[in-house]
Amino acid sequence: MSITAAGFMVFFILSVISYYVIPAKFRWGWLIVLSFVYIFSVSVFGGLFIIFTSTVTYFTARAVEKSESHKKLIVVIGMLLALLVLVILKYVLGMEIFNHDVTFLGKEYPYTTFMRNFIVPAGLSYYTLQVISYMLDVYWGRIEAEKNYFKILLFTSYFPQMVQGPISKYSELAPELFKEHKLDWHCIKYGLQLMLWGFFKKLVVADRIGIYVGQIFYRDADPHGLSVWIGFICYGIQLYCDFSGGIDIIRGVSLCFGINMKENFRQPYFSLSLGEFWRRWHISLGQWMKDYIFYPVSISGWMGKTKKGLKKVFTRKRANKIGMAIADIIVFVLVGVWHGLGTNYLAWGLYNGIILAISAILVDEYALWKKKLNIKDDSKGYKVFSLIRTLFIITLGWVFDCTTSMKDAFVMIYNSIRFDLTNFDWFELQHWDWFVIPLGVITVLVVDILHEKKISIGDKMSEKSFIVQALFWVLLIQIIACFVSVIFAGGFMYANF
Repeated sequence: MSITAAGFMVFFILSVISYYVIPAKFRWGWLIVLSFVYIFSVSVFGGLFIIFTSTVTYFTARAVEKSESHKKLIVVIGMLLALLVLVILKYVLGMEIFNHDVTFLGKEYPYTTFMRNFIVPAGLSYYTLQVISYMLDVYWGRIEAEKNYFKILLFTSYFPQMVQGPISKYSELAPELFKEHKLDWHCIKYGLQLMLWGFFKKLVVADRIGIYVGQIFYRDADPHGLSVWIGFICYGIQLYCDFSGGIDIIRGVSLCFGINMKENFRQPYFSLSLGEFWRRWHISLGQWMKDYIFYPVSISGWMGKTKKGLKKVFTRKRANKIGMAIADIIVFVLVGVWHGLGTNYLAWGLYNGIILAISAILVDEYALWKKKLNIKDDSKGYKVFSLIRTLFIITLGWVFDCTTSMKDAFVMIYNSIRFDLTNFDWFELQHWDWFVIPLGVITVLVVDILHEKKISIGDKMSEKSFIVQALFWVLLIQIIACFVSVIFAGGFMYANF
């Protein structure tokens, strides 16, 4: 059930009405029911895997808290069981050797369709990281193990986060889920506004520009030169509007229940370095990797031995920086593998990890060069240079998303420098697209600039009269309705990941 489909909107409206009709003390329990209605609508048997993972998580945390001498063994077993579901369903059964037609209840399905509609649970990659963070937090003594199984079940299955995150810690999401929520028209109004903005980014901008991206990279063509670079730029815009638009929609849905989910994007294209970009893009995943991979790796025993060996060759400071660089590479390789087992994902991880590693190792040298050249970090010229440099690095990096293997990615990079204007083609852009796409991109850019300056459109609109507010949001609805057609509507790029 796509969150842009009419069926989801009916489900959403009925869910909100029923949520506030029942007594407040039963509402979080009702959210479990609503979540599994959504989960089973996405995948017939997927909910069973979520119940299994929730059960493993609950008993692992309780056993860790009670154990005196086997805490580490228990939490490792619990995490391995949770990861086992992810590895089997996403990686093992996703291999090409299993790609065949499946007969189920007398009907034949393509293998990928059968897996998606019947087996793989919604949000598998997201909730697996969530439960691992919960088990580790209990193991490290950061939080106490939850005694109520159904609260763990809701934490794992809360349906808005199943679409595409964000990845939440139990300590962050639980207070929002289980506090008593009263009907708050302010929350509902802001939730609906956030949903509308998400629909605009997704349906008006991402889906339309995605048609052009698809014609460049996902058809039998040989793009090169300017076509490739235009494709990279358009893909970056499409992915941002699709992903952040989806997050806005689900955060808006959640806010209508009185539950505030954390921000997952913070104007990433205004970043002045690659590291800053990834701190602004998919924030919850970056925070998870920092807390549960980067820091543990940095203080691990083997890393300590590695730094000790490095100190025999380099200074103490240099050895520590090399250690951080190794941790950066490990983090990004794991993020790449988390997205998929294709060699293009591995290359994506190495590309970003190595750039960040070099930056970490040479940070003092960069400072020295800037001092010799009399370059100040806060000067406008240097900021413009840093912004352009970062945009170039990010844009080139999208090649690993637009191809299916490391080899194809390098071929595409080679093609990108084969400039031949005779090969440049706008393909099948409709007349409306020449108007809608630039206007939509400019609108998103202006709103992001305002947000970067800490100016909220929602807050500004709330200061206006009811008539002005109503006209503004009706206009936005009309824009979405006028410039969206079913032929443009597509699923989310990270839907049910």
